[in-house]
Amino acid sequence: MTEEKNNYEFSGKYIIKADLRCLTGLHIGGTDEGFEIGGMDNPVIKDPITGYPYIPGSSLKGKMRSLLEWANNKVNFKQENGKWKGKLCECGACDICFIYGCSAAASVKVKEPTRLTIRDSFPKGLFGDNGKISPEEERKGTIEAWKTYLGEKIYTEVKSENVIDRLTSEAMPRSMERVPADSVFEVEMLFDLYKKDDIQKLKKVFEGMMLLEDSALGGSGSRGSGKVVFENIAIVKRGLEYYTNNQPETAINLNEHKTVRDICNNFKMVLFTT
Repeated sequence: MTEEKNNYEFSGKYIIKADLRCLTGLHIGGTDEGFEIGGMDNPVIKDPITGYPYIPGSSLKGKMRSLLEWANNKVNFKQENGKWKGKLCECGACDICFIYGCSAAASVKVKEPTRLTIRDSFPKGLFGDNGKISPEEERKGTIEAWKTYLGEKIYTEVKSENVIDRLTSEAMPRSMERVPADSVFEVEMLFDLYKKDDIQKLKKVFEGMMLLEDSALGGSGSRGSGKVVFENIAIVKRGLEYYTNNQPETAINLNEHKTVRDICNNFKMVLFTT
């Protein structure tokens, strides 16, 4: 009996870190508190220990995948029995499935190892000695900015909206909790390498980030929420020997390529000449 050859061999990781800045208010929904007296109808998700809003890795990863599926014609959207139905890609054979993974329900015989992991993103805060910060640091630290401009233990804003019935002109007010504009969250993505050509697939991650910047993260994007931009991008490579033989990581020199679009347009130069 011939032993089946293993086509996968872990050779390391690329780790992408960036600041995600909210250019408008951000709403990623949490537990409904509306039935509590004075509760918010549409609260944002918060860390149960600190009370700080955060961005779940699943929200960021799911949005990037969805945008890539649309951009690469991977969405089967058609009308059946008078109803529109959409089916996302679960082919298990394209770069998007390799990178983002396939669900357990996907009908594919062989499922590639998922390449991309996106961690939960928490608000950025800069602390100096003894918790004191300079005015320059305060402008950079989201947690400190919330305390300064919103008040102690207040981390969000309330956006009030009015739904107007276009026939009767009846007003139906509603409110939504949002993380305020200019808040910054620390993003970390890990890209695993299992095949020789995996590094080329990494470009799809940056394409997803670029698509997100021209879309919206979270809810109510069509009504102004969720515009974001990636800043202070840094990439390091950790080869297998980083984990097995105490070898150092390699920082990727981005030079003047500071934006997601710059990295996409110069991907081979950035990743293959370091």
